[in-house]
Amino acid sequence: MKPRNIIRILIIILVVVVGVNYIRLSLEKASAPPQLGKAPSLDDAPVRVYGLIEPLGREVFIGPLQPKRVIEVAVEEGDTVKVNDVLIRLDDDLEKQSLLIAESRLEEAVKSLHLIQDDLARKRELVLAKAIPKFELSQIELQSKLQEQYITTSRTEIQLRNTELAKLTLRSPIAGIVYKMDVRVGEQLTPQDYARIVIGKHERQVRMFIETFWLNRVQIGQRFIVKEAETLLDVGTGTIISMSPYVGARDFRTEDKLERLDTKYGQAILRLDSNITTPIGMQVMCEKIETK
Repeated sequence: MKPRNIIRILIIILVVVVGVNYIRLSLEKASAPPQLGKAPSLDDAPVRVYGLIEPLGREVFIGPLQPKRVIEVAVEEGDTVKVNDVLIRLDDDLEKQSLLIAESRLEEAVKSLHLIQDDLARKRELVLAKAIPKFELSQIELQSKLQEQYITTSRTEIQLRNTELAKLTLRSPIAGIVYKMDVRVGEQLTPQDYARIVIGKHERQVRMFIETFWLNRVQIGQRFIVKEAETLLDVGTGTIISMSPYVGARDFRTEDKLERLDTKYGQAILRLDSNITTPIGMQVMCEKIETK
């Protein structure tokens, strides 16, 4: 056999052997059980949580104790108010009339008491002179005591009427800014309309809702960058000043497509460093500033 033919045969045998081994190795690899991939580590991921802008210390809602018609709106949205400043006045004609009647009753009761006391002084002189029996004196003394009790009751009624009248002037319980004043003169305001008047401090905070798997990486004193959730525009920076000792559901949705509704959240308060113009209620994203 010629050497050239021998070489060809050896090459063919070599190709067949290599092909068979390749097929065998491929089948073994395909039939082997899949290996578990390496789970991503949260320690290497940046801490990002969502929250809502609030006035520092939370907002204050103002509402009437009973349905009444609005007769005056004393402030506008954006106005600065002090403690006890008038916000709105409600219709108080009926309460003023009741107060006038109570004051008139008191005035008449005091006049009657003076007459009774004058009569009592005369009766005492007559008793000393034995011109009338002591029984008549006792009756006048009893009348005087009853009239004094009636005067005390009348004064208590006047205080009650003044209290009812004062309740119809809604005042600011804190010093701050009027964030919302959705009230107009002439309309009916009810206790259920408390969310139409909102007051809070000028300083603002972020109420952060922290997924449970981030709780071990969020602590009081840590710094965060705050951005608007939709536009990612910078809002500012802040420091965590408190954390709630409980977890629960969150009352708003985000644009995150991977968001889970069954996740529990803890809450933390992030105090912003400076006065910002971002409106309260704005949804924001907070990213932890990692320190090296």
